[in-house]
Amino acid sequence: MMYNENWLSAIKVIIFDMDGTLYQDHTYLARYIRYLLEGTKHEGDTQTVLRAAAAILAGEHGIKFGHFYHTLHDVGLVRQGDGFIQGVTWEGAAVEEGHEAYGQWPVLAPHLIPIGDPWGIATVVRHRYKLPETKLHEAFTRVRKEMLLAPHQFELRSDVFQAIEELTGVGRKILMTNTHLESGSEFLDYMGIRHLFDEVHCGAGKPLGLGGYISTLLEQGIQPHEILSIGDNPWNDLHPVRQMGGRTCFISPYPSGDPEAWDLRLSTLDELEQLMRGIQESISRRRITDGEDRAEAYHQEVQG
Repeated sequence: MMYNENWLSAIKVIIFDMDGTLYQDHTYLARYIRYLLEGTKHEGDTQTVLRAAAAILAGEHGIKFGHFYHTLHDVGLVRQGDGFIQGVTWEGAAVEEGHEAYGQWPVLAPHLIPIGDPWGIATVVRHRYKLPETKLHEAFTRVRKEMLLAPHQFELRSDVFQAIEELTGVGRKILMTNTHLESGSEFLDYMGIRHLFDEVHCGAGKPLGLGGYISTLLEQGIQPHEILSIGDNPWNDLHPVRQMGGRTCFISPYPSGDPEAWDLRLSTLDELEQLMRGIQESISRRRITDGEDRAEAYHQEVQG
């Protein structure tokens, strides 16, 4: 894969998401949904919900990643700018009410759930079936524990971690995850990657938390084009950075209905490893070129 070295060589700060970005697990969502509905009066709907979730993952449902779920109207909404141009039912049918029926982002925000990654699908299921918050927490905790233990543990990609460690050309490598501290720490310890980052932020409160962090970087003198954010959830990981002029890399194996065109679009962890190596090579080449330019300028000055 080829990358545009002109802007990669300028990167000074990389912000990494964790879940779905530094590992990819395609099995947890089905278990998460089962645990949510288990023991409730809706348990009989489990297979129907699993089919809908699988269709969303495959991009074969009217509701797609990048859409929003309206908790009051029980529909998915397709965003365009600050408005919404279409509604989609959970069954996948278009709702022809026009975007004016739903209103603009600032008014709707309290009632919307961004469907940015598989975790968002589970959150929608919880709201659709009006399950208590405690049920969501129990199912979340159970599935997170399983992800670190046989037979459900996810694959560790030491090649990706090594490429991040060997990316010494950037000034700062930051990890920001919305996962709370306890589970976030367990995952970091399982992967053995805490030492790869200059800063680790669990419970980061993205997207707002990321926007605030970018503002702090800009106040410190970092330029927007020197910041790269990498994540699998565009609403949380990429939109705040794009809005402030930063660079963005979307990594996800799933199709997305988000209308934005990101600077980079990756699907696999193999591609993430290649990107890390590509950034290091680009920065190294730029420094060699800069050194040669300075040497040539000095040579001409001496000769002059």
